[in-house]
Amino acid sequence: MTVLQGLHSPHATECLDAMDVLVRQDQADEAELEALAQCLGAPEKVIQRQAAAAFAALAARGVEVAPVLIRTLQSDLPARRWGAAYTCSLLGPLPAQAIPVLLATLGCDDGDVRWAAADILVGMTRDAAPVDALRSLLVTGNPAQRKMVAYCLRDLEVRTAAVEAALFAALDDDEARVRMAAMSALARLSADRSAVANRLIGMLSDADIGVRRAAAAVLGRLGDRSDSVRAALRAAAADADPSLQRAAARSLRLLAS
Repeated sequence: MTVLQGLHSPHATECLDAMDVLVRQDQADEAELEALAQCLGAPEKVIQRQAAAAFAALAARGVEVAPVLIRTLQSDLPARRWGAAYTCSLLGPLPAQAIPVLLATLGCDDGDVRWAAADILVGMTRDAAPVDALRSLLVTGNPAQRKMVAYCLRDLEVRTAAVEAALFAALDDDEARVRMAAMSALARLSADRSAVANRLIGMLSDADIGVRRAAAAVLGRLGDRSDSVRAALRAAAADADPSLQRAAARSLRLLAS
């Protein structure tokens, strides 16, 4: 079996063996690189990971892999596009064509893949990160994207008035997980912690218990020791939900220290 045949094999073992042979060769021809790119979107994650590693190994040996990866970023298959974007992140600065793929991947069904895409975006330099596109996705993205965008902006530590306004607006999102992500981001980024605290007091009465617990926890981290915050937390500490009680009690202890 040739390397090319192995890369096209439906059997994972044969495909992985072909990759091992390929990275030991002095060269890889166009057909082999195209076949390897197809493996980036394989159903088996072990094949995806090994294909990305093979591209990195070939690039380190001087094989020109960028053109096939750039083409793969335009694939009709989301998994293959993501695999190409991830591989590009292993090779150096991301090409511009990878950014839309990463932003789209923030909304995919696979949580591990969503967080991997977020890690790549957060790992970019502040100047290169697509902050405006991320902020726009807080409004236009699907629920998973909106949640992940809030965490990306938090971890990128983007402190601008526009981002803060977008995160405040996300506190009214229909999805509870987006509201919780926005709270987490504002706790780190906001220049007006009292304004965040006042907004979160109201969220202690949110329809979703997870949001109520998160609001109680974040109020302790904000450090606002106003009477209104303490009173709201004392009320939450008397709630019927034990987890909300505990979150509020912890925050009261933090604010008392």
